[in-house]
Amino acid sequence: MEIGGSADRREAAAVQRREVSFVSGQDECAAWLYTAPDLNGPRPMVIMGHGLGAVREMRLDAYAERFAAAGWSVLVFDYRHLGASGGEPRQILDIGRQRADWHAALAFVRTLPEVDVNRIALWGSSFGGGHVLQVASEDARVAAVVAQCPFTDGPASLRARIRTGPLSVVALTVAGILDTVGSWFGAKPILLPMAGTSWMPAFVASPDALAGASALLPAGTRLSRRTSAVLNRLPSVRAQLSKNIEPTEIDGREEPETGVGRDSIWGVLRGPNGEFEAANALAARLALRLPLDRPGRALARFSIPTLLCVCDNDAAAPAKTTKRHARGLAHVQVQSYVCDHFDIYVGEHFERAVCDQLSFLERQFDHTAQ
Repeated sequence: MEIGGSADRREAAAVQRREVSFVSGQDECAAWLYTAPDLNGPRPMVIMGHGLGAVREMRLDAYAERFAAAGWSVLVFDYRHLGASGGEPRQILDIGRQRADWHAALAFVRTLPEVDVNRIALWGSSFGGGHVLQVASEDARVAAVVAQCPFTDGPASLRARIRTGPLSVVALTVAGILDTVGSWFGAKPILLPMAGTSWMPAFVASPDALAGASALLPAGTRLSRRTSAVLNRLPSVRAQLSKNIEPTEIDGREEPETGVGRDSIWGVLRGPNGEFEAANALAARLALRLPLDRPGRALARFSIPTLLCVCDNDAAAPAKTTKRHARGLAHVQVQSYVCDHFDIYVGEHFERAVCDQLSFLERQFDHTAQ
């Protein structure tokens, strides 16, 4: 697949993207592999993974294209149970399994002849930003780490979530208990929204959550009929969605089968021309595990050069706590951006962040090559 043409792509005409997959556990992770075929010899590799319930189509291609244009290979993957990757049931987020996916991705790229195995960087955003810190503490061969708006501290994120809607947190917790118990008996997952308003039992309910998360999807992404019908009765919620999302006409026809399992009231999404399928929904059992996860502590357990790109107004992954985890660590560089959690993926904040990341990775790859 040839890449090129958008304003934020730098000399990307020669960069190629192809679909690949690698095994993790008993399933396969779907991935894009970006390469520049006109370059000879092994080159640096950047492995990229997204945040809480997100899929690779949600703006990771924009970053990957910029990194590939710099002459590096890039692997962008979906976690198991999400997006185009395997794994049943769908819409499960298991923290241990997702980190195992990162290790599987590392093992896969180390088998590729075009990859310099001494110059492999991990790039994670949001929840993935926490994953890469933990994974780097377990694999000293990684050359560099970039964590963007990273989730680093479960207790801090829980406190921030309570401030946005305490009653909805109670509902989220109760559903988490019921879903966990149900999973012991093989029941279908109880699905709750990944992003929502303060009164919804959503994992992320910051003021910018719906608008910000929906803006990451490509223009022409279509919302399922069921959710479109609900939003017709909730105009204030509908108004928060990005114009990238198009409702589906309510015509009484049955919703087609999707790769994300049963239709969730919180939103099943199909990309333009059916290029991908995703859902604004995760199994509620995650609510019992998130507050216990503190990947920011891993920063003190390794010395790999690390760039933390933090959003100062972040209500989902509080920047103050992330900076506290990084304090006094010589191998950690912190770059701050005056924006909310989702702003860093688009517009001027994206431009600044991706340029900072390119500069950081270029220095680390050059240093490793010496």
